[in-house]
Amino acid sequence: MLKAVPLSRICVMSVLETVISAAKSAGSILAGEFSRITKFEAKGKHDIVTRADYHSEFLIIEQLQAEYPDYGIVTEESPNIEGKSGYCWYIDPLDGTSNFITGNPYFAVSIGLAFQNEIMLGVVFNPISGELFYAEKGKGAYLNKKEISVSERSELSGSFVACAYAAQEEKIREGIDLLEKLALQSRRVVVNFAPALDLCNIARGRIDALIDNGSTPEDHAAASLILSEAGGSVRNYDRASWDVNRTGIIATNKYIQEKLLTVLDL
Repeated sequence: MLKAVPLSRICVMSVLETVISAAKSAGSILAGEFSRITKFEAKGKHDIVTRADYHSEFLIIEQLQAEYPDYGIVTEESPNIEGKSGYCWYIDPLDGTSNFITGNPYFAVSIGLAFQNEIMLGVVFNPISGELFYAEKGKGAYLNKKEISVSERSELSGSFVACAYAAQEEKIREGIDLLEKLALQSRRVVVNFAPALDLCNIARGRIDALIDNGSTPEDHAAASLILSEAGGSVRNYDRASWDVNRTGIIATNKYIQEKLLTVLDL
């Protein structure tokens, strides 16, 4: 059985620099495409993908595999790659595709590194705002080299909450029900469909919670660590524990979690 190797043992600064470089390179592709009228393809009845998704993903995979060829890869648009080292990348080349298409600069590149399903390193980069979020397990969370932490809001009635849902019709109906409950009990609800950035904005204290019944591992892997390192809490949508490989997430600044779960009856 493989034993966890601390990232310090594999030169964490080198790994972090490689991931940041890949995220910024992919971000340059997204920024270049953002100002154009973007064509998209249907990905199921209620989901979409763009050329920028594919180009960003290809570049990230190419750069990471050049440095770490034995690592596995879980990604948004391509088949997963089985690794040989126990390490695995979780890649979302364009978190917030619908925002990207409609001209809303709320989107990002997200890259997480796990060892045996435990996230050890996370990077999320918004190429339009230039905001670079990152964290190493046990070392805190940062935005452009400045340490960040969650808000201390403890009343749901005064909180800002993000909500999103999967593209399947039963999940959409469930999500609309969640949205109604949250809208009536919180200060304001936002629907961004960009879970990586939502989690990072909880980490920095702008948002207080995210409820998403459809976020996938590549959506939430990197930012779940960033939020945890900023003092927040994450759990699966369908159970009280946290497994990065399951779909759906409930994330909070930790102070409103119990009140939120009571309102949602979860």
